[in-house]
Amino acid sequence: MSKRGENIRQRKDGRWEARYIEYYKANGKAHYKSLYGKTYGEVKEKLKKQLKAENTKEKVIKKTIEAITQEYLEKVKLRLKQSSYGRYYSIAQNHILPYFKNYDTTTITRETAEKFIDFKLQKVSPKTVHDIVSVLMQILKYAERSGYISRFHYDVDLPKIQIKEIEILDFIEEQKLNIYLKNNSTPKNFGVILAKEAGLRIGEICALKWGDFDFERKTVYISKTMQRVKDFDVNAKTKTKIIITNPKSKKSIREIPLPDNLIDIAKKLYNHGNADTYILTGTAKYIEPRIYQNQFKKILKKSTIRDINFHSLRHLFATKAVENEFEPKSLSEILGHSTVRFTLDRYVHSSLELKRKHMNKMASCF
Repeated sequence: MSKRGENIRQRKDGRWEARYIEYYKANGKAHYKSLYGKTYGEVKEKLKKQLKAENTKEKVIKKTIEAITQEYLEKVKLRLKQSSYGRYYSIAQNHILPYFKNYDTTTITRETAEKFIDFKLQKVSPKTVHDIVSVLMQILKYAERSGYISRFHYDVDLPKIQIKEIEILDFIEEQKLNIYLKNNSTPKNFGVILAKEAGLRIGEICALKWGDFDFERKTVYISKTMQRVKDFDVNAKTKTKIIITNPKSKKSIREIPLPDNLIDIAKKLYNHGNADTYILTGTAKYIEPRIYQNQFKKILKKSTIRDINFHSLRHLFATKAVENEFEPKSLSEILGHSTVRFTLDRYVHSSLELKRKHMNKMASCF
């Protein structure tokens, strides 16, 4: 027979059940786990061994989440790219620490994380919540490896992301832009052409120099990108700074073959100039992406085209490439994507005309 306080009982199905506290939830309530046996003696022995194992486990070091986060950020500082570290730091400072500031290692559970997710969903988009939780999980995994927490359940329920369709120029708008670019052949406008006709990112264009062009091979080599990141220098006069670094992935480092008309434009603008100058200025002085985005908006206004993001030009290139039956693998490599699926899912916007064309092809089979 079971004794008072043992937490052992006989179930209706005849089996014996012993319960013990596995961990405590964020609200302080105990989370129990059960052991089963055919007899009272069997389950009592299982419980004895389990409790002994629990008592011999290495005790976690009680530490605040704020201290763990700061420790983690310091550890990864030299391992991450400046842009990635800046993003991790910003997420930690603006989202994670304000919420978990008064938490310690004894109160972090799966339920705690999911309450945090529900709270953030009221403030920011599901996509932003995914980014925040990704950093939070990295911090918690570091805490677990360091002995600050134990037995954390990482399979938290994340919200579904609704991918917003990016608007691209329609046929008439593209013709208006083409007319403007042809009538105003300048280095700055050549950058717009490279985005629209070769799918380059704005950061890649801003970092591009004339030495990256190979006029004999008729190619452009993409190996750098420009972006603004947080400046961690305590003596810095501004909060952010411009960096020119490798693209975000190895796939983004690529050689792109250019059509003859783009090579002709490039040759005229370069005209045996200095290979170490930026293509947008023709000098050693660059134009940063934020400024270039604003200049692009002025072009749209002059061309009486609705306001769109510069990145839409890259989407336009991908969509037109598919419409012209561009081989998907080659397109993915030109865009610098990791997979063909990502290219087709995120960068191709099927038009009604293209759907009609395919439907007519199907009809011709009869």
